[in-house]
Amino acid sequence: MKTIPKQLFRVFLFSVILSIAAVCVYYNIAQKSDDYTKTLPKIMENVTFLNIIIFVMTLPAMFLVNPQYWNNRVVRFLLYFGGSVVFIITALSMKISPPVKVVYLMTGGIFLVVHAIFYYLLVKKR
Repeated sequence: MKTIPKQLFRVFLFSVILSIAAVCVYYNIAQKSDDYTKTLPKIMENVTFLNIIIFVMTLPAMFLVNPQYWNNRVVRFLLYFGGSVVFIITALSMKISPPVKVVYLMTGGIFLVVHAIFYYLLVKKR
């Protein structure tokens, strides 16, 4: 279970890359503009910041190093996926503009999917 910190860092890196790409595609479709000189750095900064928030919210997964927590499937799911699910629920309940909400949900959803893929690989390895 010493691979969990490495795995969380990999999840963070992959989700940042995929989130930036997805938000850029969304921005291009929604805004229909070709000027990325000012928006691309802002998109990268904001998406990275959102992923840092989700990453910090998933840090309770570090408790899964303890075999008692890992062997209990319900506790394992709560600790592993709780942070990203709470982020998505919070993004749904916030009163923000719809385009911003879409970016939050895309970022949270991508993080959750990447996190689930790495969880599957971790469980498959055991």
